Amino acid sequence: MAANLKYSGQANITAHVCQNKPEANIQMFRKSFIAWNNNSCKHLVAIIKFHPFATMEPSLKARYQHLAHHLIAQTAYQNPNNSNGPANSGKMFSLGWQKAFEEKTKICITGITGKVSFNRAAYEDLQTHVPTVNTFIGEQFKNLSQPLYDEVREQHHALDAPGLAPHFERDPDGFTCHLSYTLGNFANESHTNRDASPFSFVTWLPINKKTGDLIEGDLNWSVHGKRHFITILHFPLLALCHILA
Repeated sequence: MAANLKYSGQANITAHVCQNKPEANIQMFRKSFIAWNNNSCKHLVAIIKFHPFATMEPSLKARYQHLAHHLIAQTAYQNPNNSNGPANSGKMFSLGWQKAFEEKTKICITGITGKVSFNRAAYEDLQTHVPTVNTFIGEQFKNLSQPLYDEVREQHHALDAPGLAPHFERDPDGFTCHLSYTLGNFANESHTNRDASPFSFVTWLPINKKTGDLIEGDLNWSVHGKRHFITILHFPLLALCHILA
């Protein structure tokens, strides 16, 4: 189908039509697919792609490893965000700005003063790697769906919005302005943000949350499994997912 190829870049990707059945059981999935609101295939709901580590280019896998290590290192200088999820949900952290940007306004980078003061040099060095993370996120969103990447990029640049990187450096290819990520189970009850983009780009990355090392074995994708995950949500970017395994 032309629409599937246009938005996912894959002619043979499985296509689903969403059904409005909130009471239906949650189904597990293992293969990439694209979801539409109805049979007209005019309203896209989600693009889900799986990327096995076993067949991934070593250089790309190394960049995902760097991302995991970097985000865990950032948690040492933060307090977890408040969320409205249940008590068993994982801890949520953030990078970048959210709900606070105005043109020509300076806003600090995420970090708790008391924690940064213990090792300011290490904290400042860590922030020098944020531009690399910012660009990598943009690249992976583009690989997921070039048309949606172009649309969001145009909206972001029209606002002259800052990037995720320190000092709000503007990167023409990395336009993530806010990144939230959780360690462990992700849970946040339904809520409305009237100033948020309708796009969400989500990555589920299997890691050992103590070391940040990637888990490359069979995850078995069990709801009650004991594996640790890092869920990366970047808010300027529908549900567009990369699932690494």
